[in-house]
Amino acid sequence: MRILTTRFKRTSLLFLVLAVGVAVMLIGPSYAVEKVAIAHLQQKDMETNEVYPAMLQFKRLVEERIGGAFEVEIFPGGQLGNEVETTQEVQQGYTIQMVIASSGAFSAFYKKYQAIVQPFLFPDKLTAWAFFDSDYMANFMKGLPKIGLRYLGTMDDGGGFVVLTNSLRPVYSMEDFKGMRVRTEENPSHMAIMNAMGASATPMPWGDVATALATKTAHAQFNAPAVIADNHLWDIQKYVSETRHIYNTLQWLVSERWYQRQSKKHQVEILRAVREAIHYSRSLAAHLSLKAVIASKKHGMVWNSITPENIEKMRKASQAGYRRWVVEDYGLSADLLDSVSNEVTRIYAANGKELVRKYGQ
Repeated sequence: MRILTTRFKRTSLLFLVLAVGVAVMLIGPSYAVEKVAIAHLQQKDMETNEVYPAMLQFKRLVEERIGGAFEVEIFPGGQLGNEVETTQEVQQGYTIQMVIASSGAFSAFYKKYQAIVQPFLFPDKLTAWAFFDSDYMANFMKGLPKIGLRYLGTMDDGGGFVVLTNSLRPVYSMEDFKGMRVRTEENPSHMAIMNAMGASATPMPWGDVATALATKTAHAQFNAPAVIADNHLWDIQKYVSETRHIYNTLQWLVSERWYQRQSKKHQVEILRAVREAIHYSRSLAAHLSLKAVIASKKHGMVWNSITPENIEKMRKASQAGYRRWVVEDYGLSADLLDSVSNEVTRIYAANGKELVRKYGQ
């Protein structure tokens, strides 16, 4: 009887251990799930911007591929603060793990990024995308971990290339800028560029722009085409000129401290998901830009292109003004600017040869 009791106790203990093990397996992941917060300024909308849909794509990919390890939380519309505030939180890595930062805000943390904001840098989107995905760009960003950030990639902000809208006349050449007050961000580089092309830069926050344009305090503004549609600028602006002088970007940043805490396997899956989401966002941005062009023309806006000869004159003048500011006042080296522009030129030429090799022979 004693032997049976002992065996019964052992069997009961074994079942108890198994039951506990199963329970741990079942409830363990709920304790192991790590929340990943992403902050950005764009609205929670699938139809008007490229960022929020890309964040949803990233969330879906990560949560599917790393089963139960992460729960991605998206905070759109500046819910957690402005870009500077949220980027500072990402540097710490405790409350916000990722942020999408515009070029202006990002330059406040990584000064040398202003070298990529130089005017007329990219001839086309293919070149811009190849540059942002290049080894050169990855190496360019290698200084970020020292300040608590890691660069994951670049998205087109509103479609990349800007256009100029105004209420005075079509802009075909630099002469057409004379007497034109152009609203810029409160960004010295943008002010230097517009002044160098013959306009009068009028800096102001975006919240003041509609009133300024309506009252002619400013005659013009430049932004991605999607901004025209989002803000119905056709109600107060008549002309749209394809200056394409600035390529607007958004940087996807992750906390270096948080990233280094992840396993190598999880790091790879995070990077894969980010890159897929970035490519998705670029397609969306291009789509939204085209929709905006069609909509603005439908509402009576008059679009015009600019000849290559006049673009070249604008390029030379704007780059001269920009370089004076960025070297003399901002403190970047001319060699850094040359390095960036030379790499863009190299990529443009190499891509052309590769396209011909693959498809043109």
